Amino acid sequence: MKKKHKQFNFLIPLAAIFVITLSAVIALMSVGGEETVYYLNQLNFTPDPKTVCIDPGHGGTSSGATGEGGKRLEKNDTLRLSLLVRDELQKRGYTVVMTRDTDTDISLEGRCKVANKSKAALFVSIHRNSTSGKGQGCEMWIHSLNPSDDRLLAENILQSLENMGVDTSRGVHTGYREGANKNYYVNRCSKMPSVLAEIGFISSAEDNAQFDGKIGDLAMSIADGIEMTLLEMNGE
Repeated sequence: MKKKHKQFNFLIPLAAIFVITLSAVIALMSVGGEETVYYLNQLNFTPDPKTVCIDPGHGGTSSGATGEGGKRLEKNDTLRLSLLVRDELQKRGYTVVMTRDTDTDISLEGRCKVANKSKAALFVSIHRNSTSGKGQGCEMWIHSLNPSDDRLLAENILQSLENMGVDTSRGVHTGYREGANKNYYVNRCSKMPSVLAEIGFISSAEDNAQFDGKIGDLAMSIADGIEMTLLEMNGE
């Protein structure tokens, strides 16, 4: 009987620690909001420094933005460009995980699960922009907390695109276009540094002409920015 009591007494402190820790996490999440969720997401995550996750925006039943009278679909453009980025990175010896490599549906949650499970060091979600008015150029979106590695990734990709000769650079933005304190799902729920890259406006004839005429250069520039970031993060 004494032995059983000793075992039971030993478990009491462990149970208490577990309850206190769980309560603290729940309290932080309710009070800290997106900031706490973001940092909790990074815990116990060790990335593979040679693995990158590329996410072609939209796909399947989600066409994304449209251009050229509805004939041009964002989901097709993002896949074309993403596959070329993949090929370029693979030539350089990197492992590339795609959230999709065909015209298929995948949820935002599914995209982040693919990236997180792969232990990718970086996550790049490729999109095309759109507006009912006049809009042109490339822009990068990162988490509203402005993490240093996320900004490094965004700035390196944008600088590479500028060096390539994109017509307009619209800079690096934090949060979400409809609210500074909100975030794109993929930036909020990926465990590694991430960026949502808007590669020109699908509603702009000029951007579409550059996209089609220099898609290989765009892919190489994005790959350059990714590789530069990996090297800098690893102190090379």
